[in-house]
Amino acid sequence: MNTEEKPSLYHAKRELVAAQRAIERMSEAQSVEDLEDEWKVFLTAIEKCWIKVERSCQHVRNKFQPWQGRYASERRKDPLLKYLKHARNSDHHSIQENMDKKAASSSMYVEGGPGVTHIEHLEIKDGKVLEYRGNKPLVIENLPNRVELIPVKDGSKWYNPPKQHKGTKLAWPAPLDVAQLGLEYYKQFVEAAEEEFFERV
Repeated sequence: MNTEEKPSLYHAKRELVAAQRAIERMSEAQSVEDLEDEWKVFLTAIEKCWIKVERSCQHVRNKFQPWQGRYASERRKDPLLKYLKHARNSDHHSIQENMDKKAASSSMYVEGGPGVTHIEHLEIKDGKVLEYRGNKPLVIENLPNRVELIPVKDGSKWYNPPKQHKGTKLAWPAPLDVAQLGLEYYKQFVEAAEEEFFERV
């Protein structure tokens, strides 16, 4: 098959397939090193997907660039998308680690902070909450032994692992969960670009 015969956004879709395969291998990883290797493959594939959509839309650049602006803005602002972009850059231009093992942990907190949160009464015995009264709910988190993404440095700035994506909170920044959410976003981006700029066959 030569280039002229390839369907629209063929090259971008190939990168989505590469990202999906990396996620499948991540789910079967037997060590943190194996998980990290596939995570890096995933990061590269989704960034290449973004670039290949841009290249494929050069013939409609005047329409494509303003349309792409919404997605570019989300990539700058959404914690998960921003982290993926800078984690990829960090991997390509530095020798940093990007994930770490974390032991099981328990924590409790009340959202809001000073001036917003008021705890009237909190009684704990043997690590259990006996009684709580306050103006906001008490959140108790019990996390298992796990692998978490860690902050990455891109250029002179640090980027923290995402705690949420498009308004949905993550239990913790698990590489597999973050990758799956990222892949879903880029699949939707490719589908939307195809619908907007190419006739579906």
